[in-house]
Amino acid sequence: MAPRERFAEALDRGELVFHYQPKVSFLTGRITGAEALLRWPRGDGSFVPAGDFMPHASAGGLVATITRRMFPRLIEDLHRIRACGRDTRVAFNVSALDLDDGALVAMIRDAVSSGGIDAGCLEIEVTEGTAVSASPAVVRSLTGLLAAGVSLSMDDYGVGFSSLETLNRLPFSALKMDQSFVLRMLRSPKSATLVKTSIAMAQLLGLRTVVEGIESEDVYRTLLHYGCDEGQGYWISPPRPLEELLALLDANPRWASSPVGMLRMAQLTHSWQLKLLMDTLIDYVQGGLSSGKGGVPAALHLGHQDCALGQWFYGPGKALAGHPDFAVLEAPHRTLHDFCGELLAEIEGGLAPSALRARLLELSDRSAALSAALQRLETQLLLAELD
Repeated sequence: MAPRERFAEALDRGELVFHYQPKVSFLTGRITGAEALLRWPRGDGSFVPAGDFMPHASAGGLVATITRRMFPRLIEDLHRIRACGRDTRVAFNVSALDLDDGALVAMIRDAVSSGGIDAGCLEIEVTEGTAVSASPAVVRSLTGLLAAGVSLSMDDYGVGFSSLETLNRLPFSALKMDQSFVLRMLRSPKSATLVKTSIAMAQLLGLRTVVEGIESEDVYRTLLHYGCDEGQGYWISPPRPLEELLALLDANPRWASSPVGMLRMAQLTHSWQLKLLMDTLIDYVQGGLSSGKGGVPAALHLGHQDCALGQWFYGPGKALAGHPDFAVLEAPHRTLHDFCGELLAEIEGGLAPSALRARLLELSDRSAALSAALQRLETQLLLAELD
């Protein structure tokens, strides 16, 4: 019997199962999610990985059938995972075919609307190639999933023809770096730079980042300070059957963690927002805005709790509460935002360009003072890790 026919029979008999590869937060060192991966059991107790049987399934036109058959199984597994009391997000891979006909989207939305699953516990991973060549039907499906509260991740980022336009056009909430860059990272400075800049770009776009292919402790520790949110790979854990994943969640293991990466990303985005504001104000000084082009866009100024640094400070940064160099950040940060608000109000009131020059220098000094406090905190955290 041909492999394609054997697989079709196995699918009819319900033999396929999910194995789950954990994802670990670089901030906490705890398991925060897992990726659901298809496996086909052999008679000897081993499993055929999806990479070996999916080409036959694709050639036989069975991809959409697999998704329809296996999604209810995924929902059952999700219920058991959530019963552990852990806030664990499970990622499920889909193809362009799944998104093109709308059947999967309807199944997911029905499961969410009926209370069968919490939308926050499910993430849909779409390959970069699917995203780049997305048809109008695929775009509608992705938008529908986002409206249902399901997060969307671009998988295999960096191996195809991705672009900023694609990330801007489609409603992704996460970006998953392809393992090919990670595997070369320690021996290739260029690959390391690509990983760093991709993480920084994702941060500026407001996207969560996941790095796959972590095959050694050296790679894991190198990534600790890069600012990515989560990592997965065989060094952390191979894909596990559901029962093994549940046991692992119950054991609640912890890997190395660091707040430095998240702090660096918050600094980066906050600095970028300030530079964008400064550029617009400089345009005003040069006469562009005063000549009738309008006022300074209010959207450039966010509240001190809404900017990237504020979201970090009042969110994940709370893990550093009690650290003296963390506590001193709040006052200069709030003062800087108050100053920006006053400055924008003065501009709207007709502040002369000559007077604005002095105010821009004051803005620069206040920003430098906050940057110095952030740098001191970062250095203290790195020194603490050395200890």
